[in-house]
Amino acid sequence: MEKFDINNYKEFNIVLQQLNELIGKQSKHIKELIHIGESLSAKNSLVNIFTLILNEAMDYANADGGTIYIVSNDKKFLDFKLTYNKFLNLRMGNVDAPITWPSIPLYLKTGLANMSYMVSYVYHTKDSKTFDDVYEQKLFDNAGTQKFDTRNKYRSESMAAIPLINHEDVVMGVIQLINAMDNDGNIIPFGTDHIEMLNSLASQAAISLSNTRLIENLEELLLQFIKSIGSAIDRKSKYTAGHVKRVATLTEEIAQRINEDEDGFFKDVYFNGDQLKELSMAGWMHDVGKIVTPEYIMDKSTKLQTIIDRIELIKIRCELLKQVIKKDINKLQLDSKLTKEKKQELIKISNQIDQDISLIEKMNFGVEKFSDENKNEIKRIYSFSYFSEGKEYKIISEDEMKNLMISRGTLTDDEFAIMKDHAQVTWEMLSTLQFPKKYENVPLYAASHHERLDGGGYPNNLPEAKIPMQARIIAVADVFEALLSIRPYKKGKKISEALKIMALMVRDHQLDKNVMDILLDSGLYMSFAKKIAKQEQIDKVDINIFKSIYHIEK
Repeated sequence: MEKFDINNYKEFNIVLQQLNELIGKQSKHIKELIHIGESLSAKNSLVNIFTLILNEAMDYANADGGTIYIVSNDKKFLDFKLTYNKFLNLRMGNVDAPITWPSIPLYLKTGLANMSYMVSYVYHTKDSKTFDDVYEQKLFDNAGTQKFDTRNKYRSESMAAIPLINHEDVVMGVIQLINAMDNDGNIIPFGTDHIEMLNSLASQAAISLSNTRLIENLEELLLQFIKSIGSAIDRKSKYTAGHVKRVATLTEEIAQRINEDEDGFFKDVYFNGDQLKELSMAGWMHDVGKIVTPEYIMDKSTKLQTIIDRIELIKIRCELLKQVIKKDINKLQLDSKLTKEKKQELIKISNQIDQDISLIEKMNFGVEKFSDENKNEIKRIYSFSYFSEGKEYKIISEDEMKNLMISRGTLTDDEFAIMKDHAQVTWEMLSTLQFPKKYENVPLYAASHHERLDGGGYPNNLPEAKIPMQARIIAVADVFEALLSIRPYKKGKKISEALKIMALMVRDHQLDKNVMDILLDSGLYMSFAKKIAKQEQIDKVDINIFKSIYHIEK
């Protein structure tokens, strides 16, 4: 029987302990890889995912420092994304500590590939690279490394760089690690097992970056498409050209001022980046329903306008009628049937026609105050008929009378209903689109900009509690822009006139008073007006006067 050797037992225990430690370490790395994989499919920011990947890379290689570079959008540079160093207690690349170091150029001024830096070399060759001591190699320029070390009293020694290659074999960036260490804290070279693991992590980083870039590109395409549609709506009418863009711009500026409100009503309100984009999209889409609004209604500059301004037809009709009257006078005279009284009567009718044309022209523009007297005059003109040789002649038709009787603006009730319908069409168009979840409220915000806090708005007569703040912001921007701008039936208002009208709307519980306060207190009303209004519209304003209209002590 072989004699038991206690030394062999001790050695076996040591090996077993080392094996257990290795298994534990590998198990930890596998769990971390699974965690990283889960993060790729979860809703995580690119910085968070890169942080996980860089931490795991440094942990696996027991590296003292690490950096992730990503290729710039123009593909001319490697930009620093994250950098950590344990010894220097350095962590840069998050919101609180952005990296300001200059990017690494990927190309020389001659256009040739820049192979003078380790990371740019790895980018162009798509191969990993390691050095046992970066100071002893002669392939790459290490002046930057030495400068960093001197400034921080540090010594970079072993170094590894691994390309981030996506599924299309495109290099998205580079992971660089420095100073791998053994369990005793001694700097050692990066081994083959390190590189294999780092290649796996680099692949995951590349997937993350590819996915993020894809999403960003799709979102940018969506925003560009939305702006393109908005611009097309702007071009539909010569009178409202630029309206959509101006409202979207003012909407964005109001939201930004709300974010900056630290001690006012909105001190606890903050729109994050996605919410600002969502609101911007809604601003650009708020009038998309006008794509089905007939142009003759959008551009109806006079009451009688359809495809043409019917005032010209009425003038021709009246001239014809006057010629008929003149002909009747001549005929009666030839037949010796023209009495003095009859001649005076016909001349009076002809003169009255001239007066009626002048009145109709004045009423046609929709700016004259429509009094009961004017209303009666239009009815009289409509009721007038002249008969000659069995034929009836009239000055205006029933539809023309209906249009001339419009009390405000140039649209009839039916035409105004068609114009108002653009808000409902906006909802119907946008609600059928599958917006990304973070932008899912674009249809609601865009379609609700004509809702009023008193419940009297359209298209859904929403009560105050159901009108989102974002829709209220668009509403204020929309009204202010419309008041300052030229419309078919009006000139642009002066700033003071526009703000007074809006203050009265706030008082009557149509517009949101807190959004109105932001417009006034921030000075946006003036900076915006100076960009879109004519010089004669810019007048002096005391905002306290307007705020006193709707800030009423109870």
